[in-house]
Amino acid sequence: MTRFRKTFVRACCGSVATLLAVPLFLLLVVSDSFAQNIQDGHAVLPERRIRAYHYLGADEDIIRQTVGRIVRQEGDAPGGWVYEWSTLGKYYEALGDETIKRGPRRAALDAYMTAGVYYALAWFPTITSDEQDQAYAAQLRVYQKGGKLFDVPLEVVNVPFREGHLVTYLHKPVGVEKPPLVIYSGGVDQYKANHYRAIQDYLEKGFAVATFDMPGFGEGRQWPREQSSEPHIAVLEHYLKRSDIDAKHISFFGQSYGGGAVLRVALLNDPRITAVVAMCAGIRSGEENSLLATGKIGKANIITTPLLVVNGTRDPGNPVADMMLTYQSAVEGDLWLLGLGEHCAVEYYPVVMPQVAQWLVEKNSK
Repeated sequence: MTRFRKTFVRACCGSVATLLAVPLFLLLVVSDSFAQNIQDGHAVLPERRIRAYHYLGADEDIIRQTVGRIVRQEGDAPGGWVYEWSTLGKYYEALGDETIKRGPRRAALDAYMTAGVYYALAWFPTITSDEQDQAYAAQLRVYQKGGKLFDVPLEVVNVPFREGHLVTYLHKPVGVEKPPLVIYSGGVDQYKANHYRAIQDYLEKGFAVATFDMPGFGEGRQWPREQSSEPHIAVLEHYLKRSDIDAKHISFFGQSYGGGAVLRVALLNDPRITAVVAMCAGIRSGEENSLLATGKIGKANIITTPLLVVNGTRDPGNPVADMMLTYQSAVEGDLWLLGLGEHCAVEYYPVVMPQVAQWLVEKNSK
């Protein structure tokens, strides 16, 4: 849980809302890049990434201390990026293994989830080496260890897709016999085991949540990278067959690269889909095949599925003008602008994720 002190103001005009959460340290504009890098023999991790992994469950002081020890990207030895973060992951994983022997389930779960965040940092921003692949496998391992300790144990569900299957993680709420479902996909550096913290807000509202890796990422690396609706529809059709899911109320949430994919889902106007949340979803990626260039986004009222568009106002890859075009493409849409937030505006998640979940509650009540 993050410890941001904030004020929260929601100013609405029609269906466009501005969400303002202003921690004091955010008043300073810090230059950023999309990922970590090595400069002059020292690691650099952008501030928004530190905030993001702190939100996911890492300790901010530990993050900063660890970054200070890293001097190179590769190498299975002290000072290496993967080595330093994996060492932390192993520590918390061992702590979870030891704690579970004594019986305090919640403490063991917290240790496993913390281990997963550090393993995620070890393979961040993408998996391009054996060391990073091992870190990702370790993250999945501890997530599944922790999943056995969830209030409703995690279910690993394989969805047939092309010549193989998509691995989905099904999280279910307590005490709901047939919950509505949110199918949840992340970006190019946020895979299915990275979303534990965020989806708690959806579980609390009674939703089941299925997370998965898109083709080209995580456990979907056997397929080429693509931003299409095909994998999402495969997941949808598989879950429609389950008797323990409310098949009449299935929604999609996508952030960043996954946000662009769920916009393509929204454009299908599929009556089986209740609502779509597109967070920090760029419409220019893919150049000549982008949603903007092909005219799929930018025409008024071409999306009939209820759509929520949400992002910070300081994202160069998804500026406010593009968000407005996306919002105006929907017959029934909402646009939430998150103050001075950058790409995906993770500093707002403690406030905005419960509200996104409530938005979905309202759409699923119809």
